[in-house]
Amino acid sequence: MRSHPRLRNWATIATLAFASLSAPMFVFAAGGDGKPATSAAASAAAGKPAEKPDAGAPDAGPLDGGPGPIDGSALPPGHPSVGDGLPEGHPNLGNNPHADPHGDPHGDDEEDPRGGRAGFFEAPPDMAVEDPSIAAGTIVITIKDAEDKPIPKASVVLSILESSVSKGDSRKRRSIEMDDQGSALVDGLASGAGMSYRVTTTRDGGTFASEPFGLSNKAGKRIVLHAYESSSDVEKVLVGMQALVFVSLKEDVLSVEHTFRIFNIGKTAWTPDSTVAKIMLPDTHKAFNVIDTMSDVKFVEGGKHEASLSGTIGPGQSEVSFRYHVPLNGTERQSFRVTLPPRVGEVRVFSEAGKTLGLDVNSFPSAQKQRGNDGRKLWITGRAAQQGEKGIRALDIAITGLPTPGPGRWIAVICAIMALGVAGTFVAKQRNEGDTQDDIRDDLVEARDALLGEFVALEKTHRKGDIGPKTYQRLRLALLDALARIEARLDEVRAARAARKHQNRTARMARGAGGAP
Repeated sequence: MRSHPRLRNWATIATLAFASLSAPMFVFAAGGDGKPATSAAASAAAGKPAEKPDAGAPDAGPLDGGPGPIDGSALPPGHPSVGDGLPEGHPNLGNNPHADPHGDPHGDDEEDPRGGRAGFFEAPPDMAVEDPSIAAGTIVITIKDAEDKPIPKASVVLSILESSVSKGDSRKRRSIEMDDQGSALVDGLASGAGMSYRVTTTRDGGTFASEPFGLSNKAGKRIVLHAYESSSDVEKVLVGMQALVFVSLKEDVLSVEHTFRIFNIGKTAWTPDSTVAKIMLPDTHKAFNVIDTMSDVKFVEGGKHEASLSGTIGPGQSEVSFRYHVPLNGTERQSFRVTLPPRVGEVRVFSEAGKTLGLDVNSFPSAQKQRGNDGRKLWITGRAAQQGEKGIRALDIAITGLPTPGPGRWIAVICAIMALGVAGTFVAKQRNEGDTQDDIRDDLVEARDALLGEFVALEKTHRKGDIGPKTYQRLRLALLDALARIEARLDEVRAARAARKHQNRTARMARGAGGAP
C-alpha cells in the first residue's frame, strides 16, 4: 500500500511536535460521524512538560534524535503496545505510521487540495506580513475559509493596544466589515514599538484571532486570517488530546501542573461545551492558576472543584496549562483523583524523585526513574488509551514517601516557645522582684545559653527534613528575636553593674577623703 504524500507530510509535522514532549504515542479518538481514528508515532523518550523552569525535561537518551518506531520496541518498559492503543475497530497500521488506513480500492492516490486522506486536514497558514506595495500605517485584511477562499462580508474587530511608560496601556476596538471579496483596507494607523494590533473574527460561534502584530514606518501589512465552521459537539469534530501532569513537593503542599496539547485534524473548529469539556480537580485543591499564553484557549475555574476548557480550537495544535496546590495531610502516602476531559488519548505523569518520594498512578505501568537535563531525578509513567476505552477519563495519582511531622519538629517548636517564655520570665523577674544584679545576670546568661542550644536543635531538625523552610525560618526568627532581647537586657545589667561599681568606688573615695586629718 502506498503512503499518501500529504498525509506523510502531516504525520512528519505531528511527529516533530510530539518529539518535543517526548511522548511515546498519541491516539486520536474517533468522531461521532463514523470516521475511524488514527494514531501518530512519536518519540519514546520521557520528559517533563515543556517550558517548566523548575524542572528540566529528562534526557531522552539515544531516542532524542527523532521519533521511535511504531512497533513499540522503543517504548518504556510496561508501556502498552501500539496495537492496544488504537480505538476499537481501527485497522492495523503495521509498521508504517503514514499508511492510509482505508487503503485505495480504486487504485488512485489523488491528493485532497487542503490536506491528506482519512480526514487529515492541513490548515492554511494565517499571516501578517509587511508588503511594500501597501502604504505605511495601512493594513489590508482578508478573511478566508478552510479552502483558502475569501469570506464575503465577514465582521472583523481590530484591537489596538498603545503602551506607554508614562501613561500606561490604552486599548481601543474598531469594527470593520469585509467587502464582497472578503477584504478591507484600514489606514491611518500609528506605528512604533508602543503600538500593537490584533484582528479578530467570528463564525458559527467560534472566535478566530491573528497573532498580535506591529507596524513599521516603511510599509503597511497584509493580514490573512482563516475562519472555520465550528461546533460545540465533541462528536462532530476530529480532536484528540495528550495530557501531561507534573507533581512536585513544596513546603506544605503538592504542586500539580497540567498541560494539555489538543490536536484538531479536521476542518471544523471546536468550541468546547463547558459541561462536557471539563476537568474535576481534587476536593482539597487551592490556588488554581492558569499559565499565561498568547492563546485564547484556556481552562477556567468554576464551582464544585472543576475547571472547564474554553476558547476556539481551530485546525492544528493548541496548548493550555494550569496549576494548583493539594495541601499535605500529614501522611506518608497521599492520593488525589482528577477526572479528564473527553478525547484524551495519552497521559504522561511526572513527579520529583527525592530520597524517599515515589509515584504510583492507578492502572498505569510502574513509574521509571530517569534523570532530567538539570540533573534532578524524576519518576515517569504513562499510557495510551486502549481498545474500547474511548479515551482516558480519570487519574488516581499517589505520591509516596512524603515526610511526616516527626517528634523532632514538635519538640523544636515547643522548646522554642518554652525558651521565649523563660526569657520573658527572667525579664519580668528583674523588673518586679528586685533581684540583685548578679542574680539577674546569671538568669539571663542561662536563658541565652538555652536559646543557643535550641538553635543547634533547630538546625539539626531542619537538616533532617523534619521541618520545611518556612517553619524553619519562622522559628529561627523567633529565637533570634528572643536572643536579641536577652542580649539587650544583659547589656543593661552590665551597664548598671558598672555604674554601681563606679558609685561605690566614688563613695569610698569620698569617705576616705572625709576621714583624713
